Amino acid sequence: MSNVISGLIVVAVAGLIGGLGLLVRVKVFPGKEDEEREDVAGYVTMMVGVMFALILALALVSVWEDKDSAEGHVATEASSLHETYLLGAAMLPADQQKIQAAATAYADYVVHTEWPAMRSGKEVGDDGWQLLTNLRTSFLNADAATPARQAVLSDATTQLSNLADARRGRLDDTEKRMPSVLWVGLVLGGLLTVALTFIYGIEQRFTHIGMVMGLAALIGFMLILIYNLDNPFNKGVGADTAPFTRYFS
Repeated sequence: MSNVISGLIVVAVAGLIGGLGLLVRVKVFPGKEDEEREDVAGYVTMMVGVMFALILALALVSVWEDKDSAEGHVATEASSLHETYLLGAAMLPADQQKIQAAATAYADYVVHTEWPAMRSGKEVGDDGWQLLTNLRTSFLNADAATPARQAVLSDATTQLSNLADARRGRLDDTEKRMPSVLWVGLVLGGLLTVALTFIYGIEQRFTHIGMVMGLAALIGFMLILIYNLDNPFNKGVGADTAPFTRYFS
């Protein structure tokens, strides 16, 4: 099931739950609240809404920063790998073939093996590091007898160092998740925000139901969005393999 379909289902279910909750409240407690109670309830509702908005903003900033960090590391890693591949063309033909084959093998492994594991939250093995070591060894063992090839080797060493740092950052990004306490605040805040709208009465009953369903659906949408962004490499909203496939299709 795609993220779009699952998101629509969550939004629809949240809206239905909000509407059904209001209908149950009307059936069980049909009486009207007195004016003094409504004044207090309005103040409490406002404060709950403000606090829920703050928790929501904090959660969005948290997951969005993790996503930006992942995208930055992926872009740097892919760019450094591509530069290393291009620098290999300046070496002797036999060395060039080894270097570019090692770079392509690394890119293929990242795209087809590591990425599915990162999206599903599984641990990434050490094979990628071994492929990176093979690439570094291919360059270090290349013939650099001339000053030009020595300069290329120096540039390649810098690119390989940047690649390793970006890879390390990308793997660290796979373990980043929003603190559980924020999830508690989001769920409880969303439920309380919707529930507090039940105490108010509007003469047009269907208008009231529609407003509550809309609010519940919107909160459901925000929760499913944060849930999907919580994994920086989630399909559809997270960092993808485009930087790698752009250079190594």
